[in-house]
Amino acid sequence: MKVLIVGGAGYLGGIMVDLFQKNHDVTIYDNLFYEEKFLKPATFVCGDIRDTEKLFKEIVKNDVTIFLSAIVGDNACSAIPQVAKEVNLIAIKDIYKKLKGIKRHIIFPSSCSVYGAQSDILTEESKMQPLSLYAETKVHAEPYIEELGGCIFRLGTIYGLGDNYSRIRLDLVANVMTKNACKYGKINVNGGSQWRPIISAVDVATYFLHAAEKRVTGTYILSSENVQINSLASRIQSLIPCKIDHTDISDKDARNYRVDNSKAINKFNLPIINSLEFEVLRMKKIFEEQRIKNTESERYNNGNFIKKHKIL
Repeated sequence: MKVLIVGGAGYLGGIMVDLFQKNHDVTIYDNLFYEEKFLKPATFVCGDIRDTEKLFKEIVKNDVTIFLSAIVGDNACSAIPQVAKEVNLIAIKDIYKKLKGIKRHIIFPSSCSVYGAQSDILTEESKMQPLSLYAETKVHAEPYIEELGGCIFRLGTIYGLGDNYSRIRLDLVANVMTKNACKYGKINVNGGSQWRPIISAVDVATYFLHAAEKRVTGTYILSSENVQINSLASRIQSLIPCKIDHTDISDKDARNYRVDNSKAINKFNLPIINSLEFEVLRMKKIFEEQRIKNTESERYNNGNFIKKHKIL
């Protein structure tokens, strides 16, 4: 297949490009927002997702398009709300208008954060109650992908390493806990009783690959397991001896959701490749060998990077 990965230079895009390139012709479309350079041996087009004329010309050259480009995370979106709406929603709407009547397979990452704070085990049919601008943009973008007959993945919180070129994200809960355990001997837990679905970057990329190859349509929750934040910290502590500090927060304001991933399990029949423990140990090696010069750099934190640079 010919596959266009919009945002293919990013944390999730990096590992996805590596998987797809084994058997498919891949083009990366990215504006290198977080990156200073792109040296991966792959076809590259420098472009912004909001430049829909330029993007449309690339989409129609390919069989499959994966939309990874987004302002990702609550803090990042709240720092530049208008840009977040333009990138996460308006660009998707504009591309939808251009693609109506044109047959291309579209794969789109949404987020389990669309569910907000709910106590039930949630499915693809459960009510969405977004608590942030980021989640709201995903809720409102999903129908455009549905209209195009695309595939939507509502992702749990991602953890672990991506590829060898792209930046690691150190604003994701398991990743930042691992970093703090290694660097400071301490994990900070806010609340702790709240639930999150989690899944490794490698497993997410594998699902996208299979969805592209099998031309899967519809909406699917992607997670490997549901974990409470307290339990997550304890599991990391068992691998990296450290102290755990707790801070109470208002339960009313905490995102809290558990999901049922059985629809995706039944559809794809894919085993989980990288467990939490496997990825924590991979990251531990990276941190202990000081392979990242400054782990506190805003480059590894979407919200902090945007607040400092105020670009886009």
